[in-house]
Amino acid sequence: MRSAALAGLVTLTVLLSGCAGLPGYPAATDTPVAQLGAAVDCQAPNLNNNGMVFPAEVPAQTDLTATRPDAPAPGMVPAGFEPVAAYRCNFYGSVDDAEGRWSAVTVETRTGNFDALLAALAEPNDQPGLNQVCTADMEIVPELWLENAAGEALRLAWPRTSCGKTKPATLKALEMLELTETTVLPLVLQIGRDALDAGCAMSTSTPELSLLFGVTSLQTYFGAVGEDLQPIPVPPAETPSYAGVDGASVCFYTVVPAADSELDSIEGIDDEALTGMMRLRFGTFNGATTLAPDAATLLPAAASALQAPECSTDPTRFAVIWPERAGTRLDTAIQVELDGCQRLVVPGRHALVPAPALLAALTA
Repeated sequence: MRSAALAGLVTLTVLLSGCAGLPGYPAATDTPVAQLGAAVDCQAPNLNNNGMVFPAEVPAQTDLTATRPDAPAPGMVPAGFEPVAAYRCNFYGSVDDAEGRWSAVTVETRTGNFDALLAALAEPNDQPGLNQVCTADMEIVPELWLENAAGEALRLAWPRTSCGKTKPATLKALEMLELTETTVLPLVLQIGRDALDAGCAMSTSTPELSLLFGVTSLQTYFGAVGEDLQPIPVPPAETPSYAGVDGASVCFYTVVPAADSELDSIEGIDDEALTGMMRLRFGTFNGATTLAPDAATLLPAAASALQAPECSTDPTRFAVIWPERAGTRLDTAIQVELDGCQRLVVPGRHALVPAPALLAALTA
């Protein structure tokens, strides 16, 4: 797949003055000579900077970049370096294995006559002119390495235009080389095998989020241009029908304590809703199962259960139930707090009282 320069969806015209650079890009400057490294490494932890976001505090055994050294700074090809292979590292996609689904880097290996590529890489960066006009479309630039016959490698800088974009000659010369191999390498485990097989997310919000935005509702605004915007409540989601449900899969989560923080008042959102936002918790996946047929038959009555009494005890565990009809998972899940207030939450409804038999099946 050709992926060296993917443009963003929004294009703006920006006036740049003097030596200023395009917002989000540094001004074009002289590029240092690249330092020779021991080997090509597309899994180095400092390379995936094109918008990939990984969870904080990922365990070392599930972050394959954590124990690797940083890649050297990119630079120009030094005199006398004779490449035998070029490597392009594209940070997109995923790969599955016995442990689960990993974020991935796709590595393209190219060989051939490197004269055109070396000439393109030797081009200096262009300097911005007075009142330079540039488009602010985002360019995602892959990592580029060259390797010599001894296996030593250079991490290369793409020559830039006066607007900070890559010069097209480099990509053109690179793609003139023969593509000899494409390899997909794992980076960080995103979904564990148990969660992946069960169709569960690795983390999700607690039932409190559904209660906050299903009852208090989000705020939107209306009004003509120039008028003061007025808040209006979003109608609750339509209550789903679970008629004919004959099975269900269940994802279990342990609640992660919320960080202590304060939030200033926000115009258009009442204090009760704001307090609710501050109390939101998230859960991390810790198991999955399927409901026995007799327990699944309790789900059609879930949306018409009695309203739960007022309660403010936070749960430490909860379940997300995905009802199934004729083997097909429905789009709307049911959440059940397994301790604390032990409430059942259906989209678009108040907190309800779960059937004792259903709660017993989930906590057995």
